[in-house]
Amino acid sequence: MDRRHCLGLIGSLPLWGVPGAARAALADTVARMKPSVVLVGTWRETDSPRFQLRGSGFLAGRPSQVVTCAHVLPTQEDGTPAAQLVAQVWQRESGWSLRQARVLGTERHGDIALLSIDGPPGPLAALGDSSAVREGDDLAFMGFPIGNVLGYAHVVHRAMVSSIATSAPPSPDADRLRGPAIRGAREGAFDIFQLDAVAYPGNSGGPLFRPETGEVVGMMNMVLIKGTRESALSQPSGIAYAIPSARVRELMRTQR
Repeated sequence: MDRRHCLGLIGSLPLWGVPGAARAALADTVARMKPSVVLVGTWRETDSPRFQLRGSGFLAGRPSQVVTCAHVLPTQEDGTPAAQLVAQVWQRESGWSLRQARVLGTERHGDIALLSIDGPPGPLAALGDSSAVREGDDLAFMGFPIGNVLGYAHVVHRAMVSSIATSAPPSPDADRLRGPAIRGAREGAFDIFQLDAVAYPGNSGGPLFRPETGEVVGMMNMVLIKGTRESALSQPSGIAYAIPSARVRELMRTQR
């Protein structure tokens, strides 16, 4: 099975059974949003390949500002200098453009990071009102699942909001709590969106948005929440989760 066939399967399976008008609305929204959804990764001359994808992100808030997950940021290992944080921005005319990035601020409890990238600004995604999201709403998310293997193509999934739940429910077995769950219990839980969809490595940091308007109401997260809600499971599920956009707005306000 070649790469294009794999991408087609990942991107198209969630659309079965969706009415034609809804598919058309989503297709128009995706076309508008693609330049706002970026690759987030690292660049180091000694790495092979030199660009290493760590997650997804999206432009929002102000020109050249990227929203992503804090856990995708590179760390220094064993005294080796950390790789350069970079983003790749997609432009319709010229394809991918590599940009240097720097961290503007992080909110580790919510696993959110704001980055600034160099180069000309791209189109911003609109942050919507996450408090208006209801269980049963049909949403969509975009990112780069398994991008280091399948390639750097925008992939879109539909997702129903199956639950608005707490990020760290009480565990029946305290002995099985892991680091994120312990931090969540100490610092306080917050609402998250549980989605009727499967996300993959590389989706973290991508936008969760309304198919009709493109308003971003959340950010996909596959690490923090699985380490809290699913800390008592020996085999974590394939359920997808997202951080509401309200928490992103809070971090943006602190950086002004």
